[in-house]
Amino acid sequence: MAKETLRLLLVEDSPLDVQIVRRMLEGYRRAHFELASVGSTKECEDALKEKAFDLILLDYMLPDEDGLTFLQRLDTADLPPIVMLTGRGDERIAVQAMQWGAYDYFPKSFITSEVLGRAIHQALEKFRLADQLEGAEQVLFTLAAAVEAKDVTTEGHLRRMAHYALRLGQALRLDEHELIVLRYGAILHDIGKVGVSEAILRKPGPLTEAEWEEMRLHSIIGEGICAPLRHSHEVGPIIRHHHERWDGKGYPDRLAGDKIPFLARVVSVVDAFDAMLSDRPYRKALPLDETIRRLSDGAGTQWDPILVQGFLGIVQHEGLGAGAN
Repeated sequence: MAKETLRLLLVEDSPLDVQIVRRMLEGYRRAHFELASVGSTKECEDALKEKAFDLILLDYMLPDEDGLTFLQRLDTADLPPIVMLTGRGDERIAVQAMQWGAYDYFPKSFITSEVLGRAIHQALEKFRLADQLEGAEQVLFTLAAAVEAKDVTTEGHLRRMAHYALRLGQALRLDEHELIVLRYGAILHDIGKVGVSEAILRKPGPLTEAEWEEMRLHSIIGEGICAPLRHSHEVGPIIRHHHERWDGKGYPDRLAGDKIPFLARVVSVVDAFDAMLSDRPYRKALPLDETIRRLSDGAGTQWDPILVQGFLGIVQHEGLGAGAN
């Protein structure tokens, strides 16, 4: 199988370091790198106007402006993914570089051919995932919003779901890739309700068994709608299993405990929290203290008890849901 060819731009003013990076890249056997180098951020901007690159290797210490200033000044959304290199093993630089849009960071003294090659591949994978999901999001998000609009009582549910899910995911120290998948799962979790009649979605009283059978299909329908996504193997299980219960009495597959996909368990907790705080056709919104009590009471039966405990800690610390009713 032919090796992938990747076009890299190295922003580095030291000729010796350019040669070291070039030799390291030549030693990486799983890809072929075409490396161009420039000595300043101004030359970097000029090079980007003339040629397309897959990734930028950006030195921190440069003659005209340092790498962090360059990241702050430019909109990294319009740039290829950036991996910052530096001679200083300074965690402050690492944190700031990531905050300003870098995909990864390495002190030069720690880099080997394998480390550098793998870092480039990982940065490109994250970049391509975000790009692929964003390409699909306009269609899917529009459909999800249309589903939300079928029930006037759920206005804002998707936006709040994404916010709550990301806060819990960050507290759980999920990595960037997992947070992206979690966000999409939270927003798309009920997209399958496009296949449920409005009469059922808006019914003011209890559903009949036949109506419940139709309602339960929405998680399976939603999984199917999102199947064309390149990463549907990660987003799909969230959509399919967000109504499973910790005790195995949920749907559609009656999974229990840690057999339920982890991110689906996260979405299940925040979905229940927001649903209880919102008006529904069959009941008024519950007060925040009652919502907290019910979520706590359901820990270990309906929801993952560790996730409930973690989320309620965030609710109490940050005041989530305080303005809901």
